Amino acid sequence: MPRSFTALLCVVALCVATLCTAPTAFAQEAADTAYRPIKKPTLHVTPREGEIAIDGDLNDEGWKHAAHTDVFTCALPIPDTKPKVRTEAFITYDENYLYIAMIGYDNHPERIRAGMVARDKIWDDDFMGIILDPYGDATRAFEIYASPKGIQGDLFWTTTNEDDTYDLVYDAESKITATGWQTEMRIPFKSLRFPNRTVQDFHMTFWRNWPREVDYKMSWAPMDFTIPCFFCQFGTLTGIENIHPAGKLDLLPALVVSQDAESNLSTPSAPLVNSSPVISPSLGIAYALGPATDLEAAIKPDFSQVEADQAQVQVNTPFALFYPEHRPFFQDGSDLLNTYISAVYTRSINSPFAIVKTLHRDEHNSVAFLSGYDDNTPMIIPLEERSVILPDVGKSLATIFRATHNFGSSDYLGILVTDRRYTMNGTNTVFGFDGHVRLWENIEILGQTLFSQTREQSFDSLAPTYLGTAERFDGGAHTLELDGEHFWGNSDYAAIQRFTPGLDVKLSYIDYSPTFRAADGFITTSDYHAAEEFTGYKFPQHDPPAWLKWLVEIDGSLSASRTWNYENETKYVALRPEIDLSMVGETQLHVYYRPYNEEFHHVTFTGLHQFDVSGSTRFDQIVTLGGEITVGREIAHLLDIPEAGKQTDLNLYARIRPFDELTIEPNYTFSQLGNDSGGYFYSGSIYFARITYQFTKELNLRAIVQYDGFTRTLDIDPLLAYKLNPFTCFYAGSTHDFTAADLVSPVQPHERQFFVKVQYLMQA
Repeated sequence: MPRSFTALLCVVALCVATLCTAPTAFAQEAADTAYRPIKKPTLHVTPREGEIAIDGDLNDEGWKHAAHTDVFTCALPIPDTKPKVRTEAFITYDENYLYIAMIGYDNHPERIRAGMVARDKIWDDDFMGIILDPYGDATRAFEIYASPKGIQGDLFWTTTNEDDTYDLVYDAESKITATGWQTEMRIPFKSLRFPNRTVQDFHMTFWRNWPREVDYKMSWAPMDFTIPCFFCQFGTLTGIENIHPAGKLDLLPALVVSQDAESNLSTPSAPLVNSSPVISPSLGIAYALGPATDLEAAIKPDFSQVEADQAQVQVNTPFALFYPEHRPFFQDGSDLLNTYISAVYTRSINSPFAIVKTLHRDEHNSVAFLSGYDDNTPMIIPLEERSVILPDVGKSLATIFRATHNFGSSDYLGILVTDRRYTMNGTNTVFGFDGHVRLWENIEILGQTLFSQTREQSFDSLAPTYLGTAERFDGGAHTLELDGEHFWGNSDYAAIQRFTPGLDVKLSYIDYSPTFRAADGFITTSDYHAAEEFTGYKFPQHDPPAWLKWLVEIDGSLSASRTWNYENETKYVALRPEIDLSMVGETQLHVYYRPYNEEFHHVTFTGLHQFDVSGSTRFDQIVTLGGEITVGREIAHLLDIPEAGKQTDLNLYARIRPFDELTIEPNYTFSQLGNDSGGYFYSGSIYFARITYQFTKELNLRAIVQYDGFTRTLDIDPLLAYKLNPFTCFYAGSTHDFTAADLVSPVQPHERQFFVKVQYLMQA
């Protein structure tokens, strides 16, 4: 418990220190009541009339007659207000490229945040660029940016997610000047998708991130994020004609050379024994049939992730843990596969021998098809109170089909079909529908219904090895063993929500039947109903009194939830009042209290509760700090006979940039559950640190060190990376895994790998 009080004092002291030292010149935006933003602006674009060199210098002939605007509006923290600084944007094009230039003026250029960081690591710094919706259907958009160092950052933004794993090939260079900074970008049309028509009307906005006493967001098209349809507020580019990306052919050959070593943990100080080096070639192929349709395939792809997953606390979690997807092959089209029910989890396609993907997008329709033959297939079996995880059930063929029809303004109807065929005769098929309808500007209805058909594999002799239990489910109708049983299942999701500048309300419901399974998805529980109500109110401080000028916004909310099984037994009931404070110095403070009752293993626990305080601050461009502490009373879920105990969870993190090229990111996690007699059900820590030295935009050296005190494992992973673009790269690295044979043995080397990977993007 002393650790929890220490951590709580750290979080509070951090916020107090920030408030005492940060500038307090925030609230002046609301003072200019005469300012009126221009909604949904239009800009006519003409072809370039001279050469443009992408070097950060805007004196090229091609910029002299480019379309230009300097009319920007503050979108955050207070929408539709006059920006504190001026921004200019220029745009032109030729038959192959879209050219963007922007100038970000700054009265204090010495405060510009511009670290020498890796691609897609610019989000804490100044950056500028465009958000582009080529189809104008208000369902998705490309975000394409550059930092003052010319470092690229791109995302694919949908109505439900911003995906920073998405990568485009484009050029960018920037320059810091005496009056601010400026950037140039050249975006190949073949990197984008857009309608197949002679004259384009691209919906878009120019965007500038200006992090100072608060994180200011400035946009050419006024953006109010309290309106659910963000993309409906974009402006329009007119005049772009006769652009055709059809026929693009990409080849992505890769070669990985690796050597593994392993020791025998049962022998103290056993040496690592090297295996023979392995050479693994692979080939990726992508071809654009037109502006709307792409084909992509990979043979023996290297789907290993260069950066290992950060460890999570598992000692009290009966359900499977989620790890995000980082593999490039699955990035394009990921927005289509993310539905309200997680029936697609591409990491379930673990190690395919071959895989194919087709994507089609036009003005109203989007289609994705994905199929891969997997050599090593993991399986999650969802149950009422836990997940059974089988790391490898053999080879399988995974197939996913997804299609949506958009009605504009983000309304759509969709269909999803997934199928998994195992070599040992088992199958799982999921199919169903989903949709989103906006009744009025601020009221939306969304939902999904899915059906599953499962025919289990026949692992009669191996069942005890895999499962080791005679457990049954669905009221005893089915065994847990993989013994060839056949059953159907269903899952449903429905929600209605209303978001306004002040009041937010959402009602949602989800269920998973006892027999619902999604072999291509991430479904961790079954025999489950859940209903939740959320009500929140926002209080932005447009013109606060002097004593409140440190406060940007205060939000309060109350949510209530209940879960129950298919026998109508209540499993969980909770309330959750919470409060959020947004303050100057880019400082956030979040507090909630959650009293709840839970039934687990036929034991009803009452009087459980959690008190949680979390906060973060970026008051200085050198240091970012954050942390969270949770204390309360929690169930020890993994005991044969569960008991309740005293919970203490702590997470502290930082990002320290002592100079532009070096970034140090430590992370500390502590978790403890004490019993009522003074002992502990468990207690341990995870230490993590990522240290990166960025020599140039393309070259960096990174080391990850991680110690998991729960499993007594130590991982050290150095990596040298050189990336000309997201797909042409060279990696040289190693992994060093140390572990202990038991709770009393010392940690010793267990596994090691050295590897070199070369990958080159060839475009025609």
